[in-house]
Amino acid sequence: MRAGTTTSRAVPIDEVARIEAADVVTSAGDRRVVTITMELDDGSSIDLPGRLGTFLADLVESMADGAGVSTSVLPDEMTTTVAADVIGISRPTLVKMIDCGEITARSVGTHRRLRREDVLAVRAARRDARRSAASELLEAGEVFD
Repeated sequence: MRAGTTTSRAVPIDEVARIEAADVVTSAGDRRVVTITMELDDGSSIDLPGRLGTFLADLVESMADGAGVSTSVLPDEMTTTVAADVIGISRPTLVKMIDCGEITARSVGTHRRLRREDVLAVRAARRDARRSAASELLEAGEVFD
């Protein structure tokens, strides 16, 4: 895979899978998924790590809602365009972050490349900051209720 490209593929969701996902979500109600266990063909089982379990729970909820689902494979090294898209910011904003030292990049001729781990860490930090800000906003709003 070339640096900076992503490979995506649509995952077809048939109506039976959507209905099964909706049944699971309905059964769970407002309870949160804590652990997801995979049963293997030899009868043994594996508990999935928390983040992977959360990802799969979110995937099931999306399926239940009838949303289209796609997967993508991120390269080890990304262009600024792909990295900005993954983070959810504009390319010029990413370039400013690189220039300020908020995220590291290496030069390849006149181009810059970013490591997948660094890009995902920035995306996670921005997501956590948004969640924290939303929580603080909700708490502040409760004062006025």
